[in-house]
Order: sequence, then C-alpha cells, then structure tokens
Amino acid sequence: MKKPNQEQNQIILDVIDKIAPRYSFGYYEVDDIKQEAYLLSVEAFQKYDESRPLENFISKHLSNRLKTLRRDKYQRPGSSDESKKMLMDLSEYTILPGLHPSYSPEIEERLSTKEALEFVMENLPPSLRNDFMRLANGVTIQSYKKAALFDRIKEILDEDW
Repeated sequence: MKKPNQEQNQIILDVIDKIAPRYSFGYYEVDDIKQEAYLLSVEAFQKYDESRPLENFISKHLSNRLKTLRRDKYQRPGSSDESKKMLMDLSEYTILPGLHPSYSPEIEERLSTKEALEFVMENLPPSLRNDFMRLANGVTIQSYKKAALFDRIKEILDEDW
C-alpha cells in the first residue's frame, strides 16, 4: 500500500483546509468533513501518478468525492441547495403511501417503528437496499424495481416480523 510521505501529507492537509469549508452541512461541521476528506485522500493516493502535481490530483478528487457524499447520502430530494440538510434518522422515513398495488396501510403501520425498518433493511438483499433508501427519501424508482421491493418487504414482514 502506497503511503504519502511527510511533504505529500502536508500538501494533502493544505488542500483539505481549503476545500472542507465548502462542503460542511447538517450535522457535518468543517472538522467532520476534514476527517472524511483525509480518509478519501489517503485512499485516492493509491491511484496517484507521481509525474503529475499532487495538489491538483487531490483537489479534483476531493471535490468530486465530497460532492457525491453530500448529494447521494445526505441531501433530501426536492430541497434547495441553499438550505442545510440534516441527516435523517431511519425512523423518520415515510415509506410507500399508495405507490404500488402491493402497498397496503398494514405495511406502513408495520414499518412505523425504527426496529421494524432496521429489521427490513437487514433482511433485504443488497440489490434492493439502495432502492429502499431511495424510495424512503422520496426519490422515484422504476416501477419494476418498486414492485420487486414491495413484494420482498411484504415477504419479510409476513415471514419474520
């Protein structure tokens, strides 16, 4: 595993100090973003071509990764970029109302507790977890994916919960 030397490490820290304040939001303060950025930088260092400037490489890589982090993981769809986003507790999700024939008020009632949501998440196949989180956050998903997700949630709740 390739590790940055002391000089390279200082360059990484300088870039992080410049970039991190632009990406803090919600529960993520500047120090939290700096920690995430440092981990992302060390991970990216494996791909670094030493014939090119490190500052440019790290700057571009961090900008892309931190944008992705903020967009994919922590922003609620439909909100403006000006408002700061908060991380959502899993129990705050409103799932499913009337989106598929497999949906029933009984499913929503059974998913109303944090424990039930966590249980479903643990038992969903990895291929459906992303769709579950997207739907829970109000992001539209394709109807065939929605159907598969509802059917599997119904099975999990009927069999195990």
